[in-house]
Amino acid sequence: MTKSEYDVAIVGVGPSGGILGAFLSQKGVDVTLVDIWKDHIEAIKQNGLQIEGVSKMKVHFDTDHLKTSVKDLKESTVNLIFIATKTPYLKHVVDELKEVISDDSLIVSHQNGLHTEKVISETFGRERSFRNVINYAGNIVGPGKIDMTFFNPPNFVGAISPQMEEKAQDIAELMNSPEFQTTSIEDIQPAVWKKVILNSALAPVCAITGQTMKDAMDFTDTNKLASEIIKEGIAVTNAIGISFGPDFHKICMGYLSKGGHHKPSMLIDIENRNPTEIDYLNGKIVELGNKHNIPVPFNEATTSFVRAMETKY
Repeated sequence: MTKSEYDVAIVGVGPSGGILGAFLSQKGVDVTLVDIWKDHIEAIKQNGLQIEGVSKMKVHFDTDHLKTSVKDLKESTVNLIFIATKTPYLKHVVDELKEVISDDSLIVSHQNGLHTEKVISETFGRERSFRNVINYAGNIVGPGKIDMTFFNPPNFVGAISPQMEEKAQDIAELMNSPEFQTTSIEDIQPAVWKKVILNSALAPVCAITGQTMKDAMDFTDTNKLASEIIKEGIAVTNAIGISFGPDFHKICMGYLSKGGHHKPSMLIDIENRNPTEIDYLNGKIVELGNKHNIPVPFNEATTSFVRAMETKY
């Protein structure tokens, strides 16, 4: 399908969904933004969606393409939906979508963490379900404003069903541009795991300590903690049959050392008293570690600490 044949909805207009929406709209794709934060949607309606940082753009959306509820998509013509909410809200979004979208719509998990695509496929089937691995990040500066903090291209798109690889290629091509490089791959799981291992290393450490990525990597004790979390993630990955080679731990540590004074989203969630994605990151590593008899004490400890912090709110 060409871009003119896709009517896109993005559910969740935080940094990942908002940046995606801006790039797609700039390409001429028909995009509807959906977010329950009414002030955010109103600011976009009045002043456009403003992206700053490594990419700068200001994109305007018609009122009809700005929604504050998934239910507002009822009777719309959307046929490609990107779910870009945080993972704690995934099941709720899926349940709402099944009531309002057509039976031939395609659904993409545009999220962090393990097995988000499984939640989608359990409702919509493997043939309609896809998974993105995004390699950019950002922060909400205020209503209608997003700071894109980095992009390490490319992004990846994968089909859940091997029979739908051509559709994954279509989605990748829809997203792809010189400024937003995106490609499809046959097996998305290695890319998913690479990002999960990286996210699980510093996200909970920063959430617990309040440190930025640079602070955590520069401080000896938290640097060691991140290193041990990575080692456990690699051990679990090896146990399920995915290997990244003998230098992967060193590569991860080098990558994280370049993170700069960036606050991972898990720290921002804790600061804002919101649920975190811990259950889809370190929590999944713990779950699979126990299943395969792989010791994961560092992941267990950080998961427990973050869950305890969540209970305060």
